[in-house]
Formats: sequence, structure tokens, C-alpha cells
Amino acid sequence: MTKRAAPSFSNPVVGSASVDAASPERLVNQAGRPTAAELERRKAKVMEVATELFVHHGYAATSLVDIAKGAGVATRTLYQHFGDKEALFRDVIFARDTGAVLPAPVLESGETLQSALMKTARYMHTYSLRPRPIDLMRLMIAESKRFPELMRGVGTAAFARFRRNIARMFESLARAKLIPEGDYDRLSELFSDLILGSAPIMTYAEWITARTSEPDIEERVKLFILGAFGPAVARKADVKKARLPKADAR
Repeated sequence: MTKRAAPSFSNPVVGSASVDAASPERLVNQAGRPTAAELERRKAKVMEVATELFVHHGYAATSLVDIAKGAGVATRTLYQHFGDKEALFRDVIFARDTGAVLPAPVLESGETLQSALMKTARYMHTYSLRPRPIDLMRLMIAESKRFPELMRGVGTAAFARFRRNIARMFESLARAKLIPEGDYDRLSELFSDLILGSAPIMTYAEWITARTSEPDIEERVKLFILGAFGPAVARKADVKKARLPKADAR
């Protein structure tokens, strides 16, 4: 089978290997530069392939040639749009920071303290223990000595945003009169430590693969409510419903 030349993000260079005239790449180049949508699609493909190769083979064993071949583009294209291998690796890690984000839990009118915190707990487990974030976290740990400042910066930013999303839930619960006002950042810290426990680090280290069960999460939520807010709040945790201010109502 005759190999087709890898497509480039830019116009074909005179004298380079020809591309099948019927191919989409050729049609795009005949009209000039690729459209913005096509350019983004190709960049997304490069990121997808680069992520897979870095995750499964590590930084040292992955080459730009491998990435270009897997993405179906010319190696020069990677240099043009991403830079060298280190720059592309940094893009992969930064994409992990932004792309792994789930919609933060939001208190809705009619929810109880128990149901709101159960929803928050499920969000925390999903955020921390989805397959791709696990793969990327393992990659970050493995390459932390090679890129210490990058890993520290990305990890700190992601963790801070994660904790802040939980703190906002406590702020909403206080506005809805389901809990007393307090230090919401501290509540976020205590809640995440109790709900997640050692599961993330044990999973990232590949020491365990089991997920925390729903009954276990529920037990931890009830324990937190009792310990953080006392028996009076705990007794009404699954009865009293949120009545949100109009600005917060959904």
C-alpha cells in the first residue's frame, strides 16, 4: 500500500511529497490555509495522541515523530504550532488542569443538608477518580522530578479550585440556613479529608482499585454533619429543605 504524505497545518511546500487530490487535506489546501475549525480539529488530535503516548510510555520514551505519525501530521507542524517536545508536554499537563474540571456542585431549592453534601461527596470522588485524571495524575507524579515547578504549579492550582468549589457549597448551605455561618474554607478542608480519605493516593499509586461504596460515603457524610454542626443540625439534616434567596434559586 502506498503511504500518503502526512498533512500539514500550513500550505504544502513546493517539491514536497504530494497528497491525494481527493483527500480532505488537499481540498483544504487548494482553498488556501485550513479553516479555523479544521486547524482546531488537528490541534485537538495532536493533543489527544500526545496525551496517550505520554501517559502510556512516559516523557523520555515518547518522541515528536511518534506523536506526528499518530496524529497524521508532519513533524514540522508540531514545531510550528506547539514548539519542542517539552513545550508540548507542558500543554498536555496544563490541559489536564483545565480539561479535568467537572461542573461544580450547586445547592438547589428543596435540597436537604444531607442530599446536598451527598451530591458534593459524589462530585469529589468523580473529580478525583475518573480514569483519565488518574492516568494524568500518575504521569505528573512520574515526571515530577523532571518538571518540579510545572507539576507543583498545576497541582496546586487544581487542588485550590477543587477545594474552593466545595467551600462555595458550604457558603450556599449557610445562606439557606441549613448550617450556621463559619469558616467555609476550613469546612471544605475537613470535609474533603474525611470523604476522600486515602482513596486518591492509594489509587494513584496503584495499590488499590476498589471505589468507595455509596453506603460508606453516606456514613462519612452523616459523621461529618454530626461532628461539624452538632446533634441539633444532624437531626434535621435529611428533613429541613433549602429555601434559597431569589438570586440563588434554581
